[in-house]
Amino acid sequence: MAPPPQARTWVHPSELPTFESLSTRHQVRSRLARLLASLMLIALVLGSAVLASTARTSPPNQPMTSHLVRAVQDLPSNARDAAKSVVELTISTPGHETHVAAMVLSHDLAVTTTPISSSALLTGSVPGHEDFAVRWVARDRAMGFTIVHLSIHVPSLHFAPMPASVSVTAVAPDLSADRARFAWSSTTLGDPLLRANNLISYLVTDPATNLNGFVDAIAVDATGRAVAVLSTNQLWYSALFVARVAEIEAAGHGCHGSLGLVGQNAQGGGATVVTLLQHSPALGHVRVGDVLMRINGHDIDTWQTLSTWLYLTPAFSTAHLTLVRGTRTEHVAMTLGCAL
Repeated sequence: MAPPPQARTWVHPSELPTFESLSTRHQVRSRLARLLASLMLIALVLGSAVLASTARTSPPNQPMTSHLVRAVQDLPSNARDAAKSVVELTISTPGHETHVAAMVLSHDLAVTTTPISSSALLTGSVPGHEDFAVRWVARDRAMGFTIVHLSIHVPSLHFAPMPASVSVTAVAPDLSADRARFAWSSTTLGDPLLRANNLISYLVTDPATNLNGFVDAIAVDATGRAVAVLSTNQLWYSALFVARVAEIEAAGHGCHGSLGLVGQNAQGGGATVVTLLQHSPALGHVRVGDVLMRINGHDIDTWQTLSTWLYLTPAFSTAHLTLVRGTRTEHVAMTLGCAL
């Protein structure tokens, strides 16, 4: 049997929070440090992929060989569509040129876990289209990844939740000197120390042996859906998580939504406003003591529910609030602020 969570340092994938249930405090820029700490905690949980114990452990599994191919049709069938939706970005700065991969999202967006300066010159390449223009859109300052806009339409990836010890295919544009088009490898995102009873002791894979350490390699499941992305720090992150956050930040110009207030659970449901922060977008609309009951048609059961909704909403969106003030029910509308 697995030891209880409090007695171990590893996290089983089944214990990770879903994206929809994340609880993150959203406040205005004056609370930057606290928000960054919360987001970094999320990153560490989702990236619990590689723990210090891995450095002391020799996986019994044989290293999985990476393969280099020159055409999409030479890839395993489940990886072919995904390969068409991975852009090779060329990042040019004075005296330096870097190549990284980026996952293609909807609305001609793409995301890479590589931090990119807004002043860098960007171009992209996919099979059949070389060196097209790419525009910098936003950068997630907590997790480090960068969102860009493509000047051509590339089909977006399809995403699925990150699995545990299920076989996946990792694929990336090959950035080596011989210019083979793609590298791919069969691997698992589960622990190589898989026991006879199928218990996974921690989520880990060895990217250095599995895919030559290629940054932003995409892991796809048997149906071709993207489930993980290999980050710059060699952790496998949930591709669905990265994609969802990227789309929200792109719409919010790099920010999640914020009401600029602190609240707590209200008796009987809702969230009671405890403090209105300086420069809060709720000033003039909401008062301390108000009980927030609905936002944009969604019931607010708890303060956590409201925090989660804000995390899933881009900054500068319009929020329609239903609140109880004393014995009256009020309806107010405001533009959300920036949570960074």
